[in-house]
Amino acid sequence: MELYHTETQEDYDALMVYVEEKGYRWDEKEKPTEYNCWNIFKKDTVIVIEYDVYLGVSSKEYYERVCPDTPIEKYKVKQDEVSKLFNNTANAMKAFASNGVSMKKQNTDNVNNPSHYTAGGIETLDYIKAKVKDYPSYAVGNILKYVSRYEHKNGIEDLKKAQFYLNDLIEWIECDKDV
Repeated sequence: MELYHTETQEDYDALMVYVEEKGYRWDEKEKPTEYNCWNIFKKDTVIVIEYDVYLGVSSKEYYERVCPDTPIEKYKVKQDEVSKLFNNTANAMKAFASNGVSMKKQNTDNVNNPSHYTAGGIETLDYIKAKVKDYPSYAVGNILKYVSRYEHKNGIEDLKKAQFYLNDLIEWIECDKDV
């Protein structure tokens, strides 16, 4: 039995592509990429790969309790895999849009998920992480920008944006150390 922990939708998607290529399935009919169970447990999602051909899913807490002697490997997608996933996603979003399907989210959160950054169905920050080789420098630049201007522009909203980038940078570095 192998256990893989995914903390992001991108990590989960890449893992599903990987296990599908290896021949694993959810059941006799469903391919790994045909079912999105990451939304059930979000950052606590753990995929179990049994020695036969089937996959399972539960929370990290569950597997830590039930299988304390089985290591849970953190699955972190490689940057080139993210780039490939985003290119495929961008093409799918264009196809939907050309057929009149709107991918816009109604959103008023200008700090954590601004609606103008998800135009076309792709979160701009996720795309930047896939394309920018030195994401930590990008994040530090944004932290400095928002802290430096908060008194002169958007006040507490800019401080919250700086905090968002700081938290994201911490998570990025912690995930990088686990790989």
